[in-house]
Amino acid sequence: MTLSATEAKALAIEVGYDAAGIARPHSPDAPAWARAVLVGLHATLDPAFDYEMYIEYGGRRKWYKAIYTILESLSFRLASALQRAGHRAEALTYDDSLKLIDLKRAAVEAGLGILGKNGLVIHKRYGPRIRFGAVFCDAEWPADGPLLDYFCPSCTLCWNACPTRALGPAGVDRSTCIAEYNPTPALAAVQDARETGPTPCTRAQCSACITACPIGKKELVQFYRELRR
Repeated sequence: MTLSATEAKALAIEVGYDAAGIARPHSPDAPAWARAVLVGLHATLDPAFDYEMYIEYGGRRKWYKAIYTILESLSFRLASALQRAGHRAEALTYDDSLKLIDLKRAAVEAGLGILGKNGLVIHKRYGPRIRFGAVFCDAEWPADGPLLDYFCPSCTLCWNACPTRALGPAGVDRSTCIAEYNPTPALAAVQDARETGPTPCTRAQCSACITACPIGKKELVQFYRELRR
């Protein structure tokens, strides 16, 4: 048995994504057998999703980011479910995402949002508070296509909120963006001066352009507790 596009997207929701859409595998480095990319959206409505841990001990260095681990886990679960349904499927890992696919482009083509003034994909409900995972699949599913409604407002709140003016009419200047993951020594010094973290080895990545965006800002989130019966 193979799944329809609608069933595949419902399966993505079932494994834990908040939304899903279908794009084409444009990159020449994508698996040759892949005919579609099932893109999953995860809402990141708490800043802890984007905390980065850089820890060194015993001569070893380790790096973690919670949301990337979550996305990989969801994508592997989704790929396994597609395989059980009769498809050939392969989950995208964080390392592969740097070379196999442009996730922003794929998310826009999959109808999961629009490209906003802050250079990020904006979802109509969650705003830029989102991250994406993906699964390559051999199914001949049509791409959902970009949204026709451009709902990024005419404001420039994200530009004004950027502490280093890395955002503007020309786009994003990565050489001055504090959230840059591979900074120059000079930019690293700026990051150390401006960014804080809950532990000595944890960094709260700059999210000024995200928190400034009015879309999704009032989405209700709350702490919940599992209680024994």
